[in-house]
Parts: sequence; C-alpha cells; structure tokens
Amino acid sequence: MHHMPRESSTRAARSSTDVKDVAPRLLRSSLMAALAMSQAVWPLAATAADAQGTGTRPQFQPQRPMAITVGSQRELLVGKGIDRMAIGDEAIATVAITRQTPNSPAARLIVTGKTVGHTTLMVWEKGSTAATTYAIEVRRATANVAGTMDNMAAHQAQRTAALASLPPGAEKTDLIDRSVVNVRSSTVQVEVKVVEFNRSVLKQAGLNIFSTRPNANGFSFGVFAPSSLQKATFNTNGQMTYEYNNPVTQAFSLLLNFSKAGIGLDVGFLEGNGMARVLAEPTLVALSGQSASFLAGGELPIPVPQGLGTTSIEYKPFGIGLTLTPTVLSNERIVLKVAPEASDLDYTNALSLNGVAVPAISTRRADTTVELGDGESFIIGGLVSRTTTSNADKVPLLGDLPILGAFFSKNNYQMKEKELVILVTPHLVKPIARGTDLTPYLPGTAEQRDGAVWRSYFLGGAIDTPVPGFSR
Repeated sequence: MHHMPRESSTRAARSSTDVKDVAPRLLRSSLMAALAMSQAVWPLAATAADAQGTGTRPQFQPQRPMAITVGSQRELLVGKGIDRMAIGDEAIATVAITRQTPNSPAARLIVTGKTVGHTTLMVWEKGSTAATTYAIEVRRATANVAGTMDNMAAHQAQRTAALASLPPGAEKTDLIDRSVVNVRSSTVQVEVKVVEFNRSVLKQAGLNIFSTRPNANGFSFGVFAPSSLQKATFNTNGQMTYEYNNPVTQAFSLLLNFSKAGIGLDVGFLEGNGMARVLAEPTLVALSGQSASFLAGGELPIPVPQGLGTTSIEYKPFGIGLTLTPTVLSNERIVLKVAPEASDLDYTNALSLNGVAVPAISTRRADTTVELGDGESFIIGGLVSRTTTSNADKVPLLGDLPILGAFFSKNNYQMKEKELVILVTPHLVKPIARGTDLTPYLPGTAEQRDGAVWRSYFLGGAIDTPVPGFSR
C-alpha cells in the first residue's frame, strides 16, 4: 500500500491554511502603523501649509486698550474685513458691524458703552489666524468745568452747561469742577449788632380818707385803699383809732389834715418811667462756604431728677450767641446765613425743683439767609412787644361819682414795651500784614479814669461818656 501520496497532500493542505491566517494579521498591523504615522505627521503638515499660505508663523498679539464712557460710541475700521468676532460681556458693551463703504471688504465696528465695567473684544481679520484683542473699559460719563470766572453767576452758568452735556441719567456728582472764582477775598467778617430796648411806664394813685375826731353827734368815718388798713379800734365816744399802711406801696405819700373839719387825707402817688438798652456787637470771621459760631455768656446748671432718688446736672447755655455761614458770590455780592441769639436769665418765671430755684431763660432768636453787598447792612430781625395793664379798685357807688369818686378809688396803670433789632454787616477782609503793631487797637489801651459819675444824677438822663476799657 502506498501511503506517501496521501501524506503529502495532507501537508499541502495545512500549509495553505496557515498562509490564509497569517495574511490578515499582517494587513491589520500595517494599517495601525500607518494610522499612527499619519496622526504624528498631520500637525506638521498643517503648520507647513499655514506657513506657505501666510508666509509668517502666528505670534501672540498684546491687548489694545479702549476707553469709552457710558452711552458713547467708538469706531473701529478693519481694512481687510473680518472673519468673526467675540465680545466677553454684552451687558457692558455691544458691537455693531457694517461695511466701511458699499461693495468694499473693509469692515466698520461700532462699539457702544452700556454700563460701567471692563470686558474684551476679539476680532479675527480675514487672512489672519491670530485674533486682535481689545481691552474695553466703560467709564462713567463726567463733565469738567475749568478756568477763572469773575462772579458766581458766570460760574453757575458754566456748571449748568457742563451738566447739560452729560448723557441722560447722569448725576451731579459726575461734574468735576476745577474752576476758580476771581474775588478780592474769600474771608468774610460779619458784624452783628443786637439792640434791645425796654421801656416801662407806671402810674399808681391811691387815697385814704378818714376822720380825725368825731363830730358834734359823735360820728366818725374812714375809707382806706385795699389791703392798707391793718387794725381799727372803736371807742364809746365815737372816736376811732387806725393802724394802716400807705395806699400805694413804695409810693410817695401826701398827708393832709383839716383840723376844723376833722378830716385827714393820706394820698399816695407813684409815676415811674424806666428805660434799659442792651447792646451786643459780636463779630466773627469765616471762610466762604464755612460756618463759624461763638457764645458770650455762660451755662446754667439745672438739676434733673433721676431714678432711685438721684439727681443729675444739665447745663443750658445763655448769653449772646451767633452762628453764620457766608458765601462769596463776587466782589460785590455775599450770601449770608446768620442765626443770632440773645438770652438771659428770667427769675420772674423761676421754678422750684427740690427746693432749688431754677430761673427761666428768656431768648430772642433769629435764623435767616440774606444777600447783600460788601459793607451793606440788613435789619434781619425786629420785634416790638407791648404789655399794658390797668386796674381800678373803688368803693361801689361812691367810686362812680364825678370828681368825688377819685377819693374812693385806687388806680394802677402799667405798660411795658420791648423792642429788639438785629443788624448784620458783612465785609470782605484780608489778614493783617506781618509785623503790624496791634497795641493801639486792643481794648483798654486808652482807658478813661475818673469819669463823670454824679453829672448824670443831677442833670438827669444818660450821658455820652464812653465805657472805660472798650475798643468801641
């Protein structure tokens, strides 16, 4: 038997099968190697292609600053046109694209500021792979006022025009004022005169009439002013004895005795005229637009009851006070806000607190704003008050008799007048030169001694002798 041919055919079949299995494996390995090489070579090929197309390698470009105000616009021109653009925050700024001219590739970008902030704008120009970046800063809209003006009216007109140039919605704080008003001086000296005039008139009349002895029929009588009779004694013979005071307290008394008629009169008359004049002349110096104040007087301690039986002390100021705020408009016009005050202690309306007499404070105050020139004066406060009191005490029926009724009545007439005047005079002043001798201008340098004292008593009325030790 021949087995050799069968064995050979079997080997040939196995060899063909092995060849068929190896071929796909080799093909798969070759494809994977080719794919890896293509991924590695592709960036270099792309870079080389870009380099051949543009001629230069892409480089980093720094940001270009752009500052605009809210509500304003800025134009950007791109000659080659743009491929695309991107903006960081459209709430801060927006961009509109148009052509520079019809049928032209050049592009016009219009940037509009919306609100205060920062954002970026990236623009890719045609034919360029690198973007141009703009750092956009949107600022608050402001207006400036500069220069020198002769008066505040021109300055105010400049401010009004500058504010009108701001976009709608802007505030006055967006105005930057660097202007200067050309005035002679920015320092104002204000002289205030507070004059208070008090006058009182007093007229009192009273009568006590009585019999000094009984008549032939043993009759005696007496009529006394109210509250003047202290004690009366009646005797059996008709005689009366009296203890009485003057019909008018602190009055001049006139005593009359008619012995034959047995009648005595005690007449009291009092007429008084009082006059008081209070003058205060505070003077203050302040810078234009600034306030100044002073108080010439004192502080009154007032006990205030607290809890648990304790008492604290509060102080209330009184005296001559002045608060003012001048504003220089020009060399001839000054706006003045002034608040003078004059107060003193009033023991007539005092209160008793824990056994301590606390006086009231009588205050005269004014607060106003006026406009006047350098050296001009204004009466900014005037008060005239008059109080009249008239009392008549009389005996019924007898006091109504003509002529004779005066013997049976008591009259009291009192009138008080008070007038307050406040005068204000501003001046533009400058400091005193260095090295000036101020001794002659100080109070007390020309003091008058041994002034006339008794002259006013004997001649009556006030005299014009200046008060020693004062500069005015």
